[in-house]
Amino acid sequence: MPICKREGFDLNQMEDKSDTFHDNDWVFCCYITNRIFRDYENYFRHVMAINSTVWQCEATGRENLTYEEALKSERAARKKMEQFKQSLRAPVLLVVEHARQSAMKTLNLMVAKFLRKRYFINEEVTVVTKKNIFYVVVAITPGKAKPVPSTEIYEDTDALQYRLKAVKGDASTEISVPFDHIRRKRLEFNMENLGMFIKNNVTRVDGILRPKPEAYKQYVTDAGISFASIFIGKMPRYSPSKIRRPEAKETSSKKQSTLNKYIVSDVSEESVAKAKEKAKLLAEEMERARLEKAAKLAVLEREKAEKKAQLMERVESECNSLLTKTDDLERCDQRVLPRYKPIVTLLPEKLLGDAFMMREFMHTYAGLLSGVEVFRQNLSFYEMTRALSAREVAGPLSDIILVLLGTVFDLQKEEEDDCAVSYMLGRYTAPSEPYISMSQASRSHYYSKRHFSFKINELPLDALTLSEVLRLHLLSSGAIVNEKAEKWRIMYRNGYASREDPGLELRLQHPHILRSLKNSPVYQLSFSDIMRVIRCLMSQILTYSGTINLIEERMEQTYKAKVELRTLIQLENRRLAALEMSKRKLTHEHHLACSAEELKNDPAKMQSLLEKLNKGIAELHAKSDTQHRKHEAQVLALHSQLFNFLVFLGMDRCYRKYYVLESMPGIFVEHSPDNLDTCLDQPPLNKPQSEISNQAQLPKNRRELRIYLLKLYGEEKSRKRAKQSLENKENQEHRINGDAEPMEVAEVEPLEDPTQHELMMCSGDRRNCIVHDHEQRQRWSYIYKAEDIDELLKSLNPLGHRESGLLEEISGLRTLIKQHVSTCPAEMLTLESDQQRNKFLSAMHSETRKYCEANFGLPEDTNLNEVMQLHLVDRILQFERDIYTGDLGRLKVKDMEKWRNDLLKGNYDPQIKLQWGPGGKLEDLAAAGSDHESHEDYEDEEKSAVPLGKYATQPYRDPGQYLGPASNADESVESADEEGLEPQSEAEMESLQAKVRNMAGALLQVEQAIGRRFLKPPYGMKKWDPKQDALKQECEARLHQWEVSLMESTSYAQLFLHFNMLHDCIQWIRSTNKSLCKVCRRGSDPDKMLLCDECNGGTHMFCMKPKMRSVPKGHWYCNECVKNLGLKNANDEKEKKTAAQRKRKFIVEEEDEDDTEEEDEEETEEQEEEEEDGTDGKSETSTHSSTNKLNERPSRRPRGRPSKKKRLASKEIEVAIVDHDDDGDEATEESEPLGSEVGDEGSVVTKTGEDEDVEENENEEGEESDDDKVCQVCFYDGSEIRCVRCSLYYHLDCAQLKRQPRADFVCKKCKTSETQRPRRRNSHVNGHDDDDDDRVEPPAKRSRSSRNSLRISLDKSARHSGSNNNNNNSSTNNNNHHRRSGRRMNDNLPLNSAALYDLLEQIMKHKASWPFLRPVLTSEVPDYHQIIKTPMDLSKVKSKLNMGAYQLNEEVLSDIQLVFRNCDLYNVEGNEIYDAGCQLEKFVIERCRDMQLPFRPSDMNDEGVAIC
Repeated sequence: MPICKREGFDLNQMEDKSDTFHDNDWVFCCYITNRIFRDYENYFRHVMAINSTVWQCEATGRENLTYEEALKSERAARKKMEQFKQSLRAPVLLVVEHARQSAMKTLNLMVAKFLRKRYFINEEVTVVTKKNIFYVVVAITPGKAKPVPSTEIYEDTDALQYRLKAVKGDASTEISVPFDHIRRKRLEFNMENLGMFIKNNVTRVDGILRPKPEAYKQYVTDAGISFASIFIGKMPRYSPSKIRRPEAKETSSKKQSTLNKYIVSDVSEESVAKAKEKAKLLAEEMERARLEKAAKLAVLEREKAEKKAQLMERVESECNSLLTKTDDLERCDQRVLPRYKPIVTLLPEKLLGDAFMMREFMHTYAGLLSGVEVFRQNLSFYEMTRALSAREVAGPLSDIILVLLGTVFDLQKEEEDDCAVSYMLGRYTAPSEPYISMSQASRSHYYSKRHFSFKINELPLDALTLSEVLRLHLLSSGAIVNEKAEKWRIMYRNGYASREDPGLELRLQHPHILRSLKNSPVYQLSFSDIMRVIRCLMSQILTYSGTINLIEERMEQTYKAKVELRTLIQLENRRLAALEMSKRKLTHEHHLACSAEELKNDPAKMQSLLEKLNKGIAELHAKSDTQHRKHEAQVLALHSQLFNFLVFLGMDRCYRKYYVLESMPGIFVEHSPDNLDTCLDQPPLNKPQSEISNQAQLPKNRRELRIYLLKLYGEEKSRKRAKQSLENKENQEHRINGDAEPMEVAEVEPLEDPTQHELMMCSGDRRNCIVHDHEQRQRWSYIYKAEDIDELLKSLNPLGHRESGLLEEISGLRTLIKQHVSTCPAEMLTLESDQQRNKFLSAMHSETRKYCEANFGLPEDTNLNEVMQLHLVDRILQFERDIYTGDLGRLKVKDMEKWRNDLLKGNYDPQIKLQWGPGGKLEDLAAAGSDHESHEDYEDEEKSAVPLGKYATQPYRDPGQYLGPASNADESVESADEEGLEPQSEAEMESLQAKVRNMAGALLQVEQAIGRRFLKPPYGMKKWDPKQDALKQECEARLHQWEVSLMESTSYAQLFLHFNMLHDCIQWIRSTNKSLCKVCRRGSDPDKMLLCDECNGGTHMFCMKPKMRSVPKGHWYCNECVKNLGLKNANDEKEKKTAAQRKRKFIVEEEDEDDTEEEDEEETEEQEEEEEDGTDGKSETSTHSSTNKLNERPSRRPRGRPSKKKRLASKEIEVAIVDHDDDGDEATEESEPLGSEVGDEGSVVTKTGEDEDVEENENEEGEESDDDKVCQVCFYDGSEIRCVRCSLYYHLDCAQLKRQPRADFVCKKCKTSETQRPRRRNSHVNGHDDDDDDRVEPPAKRSRSSRNSLRISLDKSARHSGSNNNNNNSSTNNNNHHRRSGRRMNDNLPLNSAALYDLLEQIMKHKASWPFLRPVLTSEVPDYHQIIKTPMDLSKVKSKLNMGAYQLNEEVLSDIQLVFRNCDLYNVEGNEIYDAGCQLEKFVIERCRDMQLPFRPSDMNDEGVAIC
């Protein structure tokens, strides 16, 4: 505080400071200054000086104060200055030193702005969201996606992120907080204490305000603080203020001038002349100077224009270089790309791309592929790995090829349905490829029709026949079609032509594959060749119209999504513009309202208007936020629709390809060995990374960049001045503050420039080039972390042709890609250690355990030809047993057991001389035939008018013989392929051919043993009629061609194909092992079934009309054979009267598996044919003994099965067989039923009710056991009541009683005075006109629906090979399990199978049935089986219905009801599955009501719904 140096204020000279005062001394005290005086004059002078002087506060600078006021102000200022934050003092002094300002006020404002925008390391702060908790700044980092400034000066400090650590509590826990969430204490920093601190610690040196040396040393130098240690980047640069020095005072005073020059008046003429001359010279000089000046200005203008033109040219050139895209390898501003994790799996690296493509294809087109359900709608990574690493016959590889090949066949059939396709031979006569191969491909189609009588796409297809069918398909690919089909393909398959067939290309480029398939299965090919085959099949699928339509639909959906996205963006922009307009309108209305005169003096109303304005704006923002969230949701949905995961993102500078797959999460990077160009002669050198970082900060818009460059490349003088100023600013931090030491500044090490190899750029040397030398490449790698994706985006060059597209694609789908790759199974893609490999192998075998019997129980390293041979032996032996035991034929050998044992041991002995083909003289015919087939032979073979036998004499020609000799290229490929098996030697090949021929001979013997009347078309008649010689010869000719092709087989796949063709063309329904009653279509009660000696058809004795009470003697033929073939029963002429009817005993088997339900006799012929196809394909074995008629041959007794039998009680059957007597007594007028009583005149003799009663009474003599208590209504035992008059037994249910009667029971017959005959029906039914057995089924043809279970036959074959072949019971059960059966829709039957099966089919096809089609898995719903103790699903109901597990309609409906009760118990109302169950149950209720079936709904639909 400056005080006046006035006398009387300081201590009196007379008074010494060391004077002491005693307690009794008189003194004068000044309480303002706390001073005491002995002398009054000194006291008075001191008080007057204080009170009469105007004081000023030294700390704040306040004036016109009293002494006391100034003192208080100074004390308060000192106190506030002490409150200034300690951690801010060093930054303040650093800023003061760098600012170099001369004005105190400017300096205060500059420092205050600097401190408000920054927080410093080790500074104690608070967080807005966490009150009363103090944190210390630990570190400062740039914001997300914020590059480092080129000057390393962070001007935009609001985007910085601060890492904080709590002062108290867990010190190890750090949080990252943005700038706007951090606060300082209010008293620690404000303008007052900042100004006082600066004022007390700053001094003026040469007119510039600089920190005091002692303060700078205390807070900065001694503390070792620099700007780099307390903040990120460098200190901001400030423009120093000009130093104003005081002007020197003029010592000499100016003298006043005189007026003499204005007073002189004497002027001579001479002087006037001189003056004129002088003026003239002056005018000339001025004109010359003006011209010179004009010339100089013109030169300057020209130079200025030239400089400006040069500057503009330079700017444009620089803009072009900075904004024009060029090839990536020619740029010199590349950054280092991140390193990716390599993919290491069990598959070879060169197969990874094809494997991923195959899996992605099957995942993308799952709805189009046939039979893809075998992979549960998606091929897993484990199945893909096993398919391409294991050698198995029935493994996942077979399923993959089956699905693809089956889809091709289905698409071919769809095309044939749309347009008739026929194959031509001589349409193109060009003697060059591919027309030669196209003509040869047509021969393959004729080969299939000639030797198999089917098209190639109709041949049976499974894992065993796959190799041969695949070979024929590939050989027939690209065949020449008729002109109409060719035009149709051009129109509907986008211009597709036969010469573009991928199979034809495979045939031309890799014929060794087709040659290998002739002798070996496809599973023995090298995995590279297998992938070529799979790629070929996938390419073929993509050429068909169905696939093209699907792709076009997806493209159309994508286009619509893009249009909708653009529309949404436009609508959002309009909405934002409307929002701004509404805000301006509200603001304008507010200003108008406030400008009224009456409101200017009313603050309350003004405040209410302001609140109203704020409320309106807040409502607008709230509504806008809601609409914006809705817009974002719609945009995200459209992005998801556009991002279908099947995305090729692009390529980077070194031609690496980036993919995103739907089937496998992650970004996959492929560095293929195919070089797209050659090494550069002079590859460009890359710029330093610092310069590239600075270049990244430049504007990206051409206009802005041009303005920036014009400022940068301005005039030379201004550039030098700017450069000098920049150097001065950079050197400010190194200046010395007075005599103090230089300030310490942290040094930043320069970045090292990466090499060309690290930059993934061309080096110019092909031997050491990462781009063009494929030996140095990592072929496959992947990215799955979000930070790796961000790093990739930062390193991509936006001005490179390839990387710019990649950057744009990833940036647009960035959010969706990150979400997709987050679930990447990295543990499957990185198998670098043995432990990881073993773990993966264990998981693979666990996940693919359904393929545990892929080699039919043989070890994994067994040769596949041996596997197929052993399985073929089992199949042939089982096939022969089925034929023999089913009375379909017998081998023509001396010792059948020896023949079987020799075949089983591998020492095949035919025991006879084999003959095959037309007349059994194939060798002679082959020698007599021509060496080359004519085109006419093949073409005429298609004409139905020409008998097929005409071409049976043509020599056999395999379609593969037209491939020609193996080329050197093919041999080199085979030798270079390390994955393939070693080629077989000639001895091994001869041994294989010998074994194949032996198996062919064995199959030939079995075929020749089959009775021709048991064959179906095309090898047999639809209905056997020996009178049709022409049709018989045609069938024999087809069978001869089958024999010729069989004996020419060279692989086991060909043998399996012939085996399946023969197996499917046998009428297995006529086998005695599978005889069903022609009336009731059931196979139960075998002891009561008679078999026809001609057709092996069975009929229950109690199903005949009238019922047959005893087994006839002699030959017995069914009604069909009697009617169609003219046969007569021996018993018809001998027996005139039948014996008394005995009590019937109904016996059923205890095992439900043996009770199979068969097709309805009233079904159409097409349905019967489909049923027989399914039955024949699924019932391969049946080892029951032959069933013979009673009393004729002991070996043809009624069929008996080794199962325990029991009687059926009435309570077990709620729907009984009612009025059997009615059916038995009905006589037809049209034909005479077999087994009826015939009178002397040949008329049918029927028995009245009285006769039956008499017979029953006669049969009741003896003991009355439970078995004797047979109900007279349903004829089942276990009756409960007995009539007191006639002594006949009845069930309570059959007598329509609910309980035992209290009085004596009298039946209805006895109640009437006259015995009533049962009411006859209006229409007579001939029970023997059932011709279901004789309806021959068409051969098994593949359809899309049948391909859904491709593995059924293989699974069954595996079970047969693993079990004892002599186990008759197991084979019978297997046959019955897979048989689709039906029943006549007759109300008298206890189970209406046909109606229930139709109901079940409708339920399963309903749109709401999807949750109930299969069992609930514990892996999907862990607690389901804890709540639901009795699970049930529709597939299980269907399976039980197929296997004959139900006997009553109520049992089937009860299980269906259980499905809905479980749904109601487990799910909550409003759940998606609950709603689906409720909807499906309503459908079931309606259908049951229409079909008059009893169904009790669950609680989901019990309200207002009556029981059906």
